[in-house]
Amino acid sequence: MKENNEYLDKEKAKVYLLYLLKKLHEITEREGIPIYASGGTCLGMIRHQGMIPWDDDIDIMIFRKDYKRFVQACEKSLSLPIVLRTRDNDPFFYEEFAKLCFLDDDNNYTSLSIDVFELDETNPKRHLFREFQNQVKRGLYYTKMYKVSKLGYGKYHPKSIFKRCILSIGSLLSIRSMDRLLIKILTAEKKEGDYVVNWGAAYSYKKATYPRKAFGTPHKMPFENMYVWSEEYPEMILECLYGKDYMKLPPIEKRTDHGVKSFKCSKLDFDAIKKEVYS
Repeated sequence: MKENNEYLDKEKAKVYLLYLLKKLHEITEREGIPIYASGGTCLGMIRHQGMIPWDDDIDIMIFRKDYKRFVQACEKSLSLPIVLRTRDNDPFFYEEFAKLCFLDDDNNYTSLSIDVFELDETNPKRHLFREFQNQVKRGLYYTKMYKVSKLGYGKYHPKSIFKRCILSIGSLLSIRSMDRLLIKILTAEKKEGDYVVNWGAAYSYKKATYPRKAFGTPHKMPFENMYVWSEEYPEMILECLYGKDYMKLPPIEKRTDHGVKSFKCSKLDFDAIKKEVYS
């Protein structure tokens, strides 16, 4: 199958993302599941009252204790072409978070998605233990990506022969064994303390370690013509990730996006969705 190299128009991507956000709110609010703006979505919420103008995704966080209930609620409530992509329902998925996205006409998951990250217990004072968790997590991530690619579901092929040999040895593990081991590593800190960590974040685990008190009681904040659920003290999250100058715009050369690929889905009526989103 020919690779799709076309990218979705940003305004069109925004409409689809806000539509997915609306569906996400319907489920989490009905089930009483607290969610929180994450990463660039949290920054956009505070700095732009919506999506960062050059961004093309939405990021949400959820506590691990609520995650299973969230997945079950999505399985019960979502209807095609909207799906929640996880390691459980897609064994070839190697990310450390879930994706709320669409299934296109070829039954492929769209790259356009809302990323849902789990928050796990952590103790910043346990430096060596956390570094151990991080290294095992990274190793499992690349090992699964390598195995999935060898099976024809990816394109990860390191140039280093030594690295390929190490990954080949690790690939002797079954995909399910990798997934189970990953969860054990991410949830190895059992004691509820003053900090939580987003292991799946694009940032370092040290930056993505947040004070528990930052979350508090979630509340609605303006986001485009809708809203997102915010932490009680979002500035604490933003300072962890971006420092105290998070309100300052980055230089133009650093205003990059993820590059959302275009897709065809006959079950989606864009005009109707746009009307629903902006009504």
